[in-house]
Amino acid sequence: MDTKNAVINFFTRQTGVELNLEQEEFVHQAYRKESHKKKTILFSAGDANTRHYIIEKGLIRLYLIDSKGKEINILFAKENQVIGDLATPLTTNFYLETIEDSVVYSIEESGLQKVMTELKLGQSLHPNNGLRRSYIHIQKRLVSILSKSAEENYLEFKEIHPDLVQRIPQYLIAGYLGISPEFLSKVIAKTTKLKS
Repeated sequence: MDTKNAVINFFTRQTGVELNLEQEEFVHQAYRKESHKKKTILFSAGDANTRHYIIEKGLIRLYLIDSKGKEINILFAKENQVIGDLATPLTTNFYLETIEDSVVYSIEESGLQKVMTELKLGQSLHPNNGLRRSYIHIQKRLVSILSKSAEENYLEFKEIHPDLVQRIPQYLIAGYLGISPEFLSKVIAKTTKLKS
């Protein structure tokens, strides 16, 4: 898929707005195509001016490192999803890293604002826009972590993201669930026995 089609298809899907040719060209020019190898850090805690990323191919994680040096996975994003630090352009507290070789289209916050202003679009224009879904996902995840057991959270993750269970290493899933890889192995063993 060429850059223009990937960006325009994603943008149209997220905003619910059909663009004319002039608008399509304007949006296309605002994005930059990037290819990154597995385990590439796209931005790190302390960086300013982080970008928003539309994923055409691959898998990316947003995580932070706590005061003890433990990685805590916040979000995973795959094909046709957007990821970045929603607090952009403030200095980020997060790290963004590719889990697989990835092809993305990135845009700086200033570029995104320019696109939204030029096209007279508000952030809340479409009820299913990517930023809104990210906020909702984070809220649900917080409630889940605070109110459910590790086993319930794993089963929910597996139900919502069955394809990611196969693509993401278990130690990263453990970090996402806020448990140790060893404990996750016990949870997986227990849930597997329950199915038998």
